[in-house]
Amino acid sequence: MTEEKNNNPSAEEVQRQTEETRRVVQEMLDSLNRHVIDGQESYWAPDAKWRGPAGAGLKPSLRAFQNGWQRPFLKAFPDKFGEMDIFIAEGKYAAATGVVRAKHQGEFMGLEGKGKEITLRYMDFWKVENGKIVDNWVLLDLVDFFRQHGIDLLNGKGWDDRT
Repeated sequence: MTEEKNNNPSAEEVQRQTEETRRVVQEMLDSLNRHVIDGQESYWAPDAKWRGPAGAGLKPSLRAFQNGWQRPFLKAFPDKFGEMDIFIAEGKYAAATGVVRAKHQGEFMGLEGKGKEITLRYMDFWKVENGKIVDNWVLLDLVDFFRQHGIDLLNGKGWDDRT
């Protein structure tokens, strides 16, 4: 056997990692839908990286994520609820896409909330090691979010036929 093959996890180990990843991420998502911010230590490593879209930036730790994203987001959308359309897990990685539905009630990305019902489409990719999320890459459809508020960030140059 080559050294490279010895480093590859067995099928059983990949299955174990997949089940652990699925459990950790799904439990974390369930807790976020219950608006749990304090207590995320059950799911996230203290030095986990949250890599948000332009405008949201990198949060280099769980505490930075809680204070720099989770709390302001929940303040802007206090009734928010995430709905998952697709969830995939394999080994250390998981991915999901769906929408967050909420009433926009506070400032978000410089836009004051006026009680408008919105949807915010998302894609998340997570890496789980030793039962904790260590990395999270996030994409949010901010162009569509602003479109719902009558703001065309593409100045009519987009290819989308929605109004």
